[in-house]
Amino acid sequence: MMEFRYHPAFEKEIAVFEKRRLFHIRESLAGFQKLCEIHFHPTSPEGRINPGKLHRVTQNETWTMWKIELAIIKSGLRPSQYPRIWFVVSGATIAFLCIANHIDNYNDAEMDRLALTRVSDLF
Repeated sequence: MMEFRYHPAFEKEIAVFEKRRLFHIRESLAGFQKLCEIHFHPTSPEGRINPGKLHRVTQNETWTMWKIELAIIKSGLRPSQYPRIWFVVSGATIAFLCIANHIDNYNDAEMDRLALTRVSDLF
């Protein structure tokens, strides 16, 4: 079974999304975690996430960092409006690092750097 961890700042970012009326973000994240348990299984992974949606940011000998657009159920958002999450996979551990959406007009390279700084807090 996979272990899921959350960076403390990620938890705060999720709370901000809930205040923006994305009430089902935690439910959507739980569904994504179920996909991750299969896709990133440490001994017998099965590809369940479309490779066109999953983007590898960087990796080292210990972990691999990914980003993906998180589909939010019952939100009325179009796929281009889904928030993007950054997470790291290390063996049987998946740690969620940060989340951003296009409403905030985030810079992808800056978010990659922010995620890298948060990895060091968890690993």
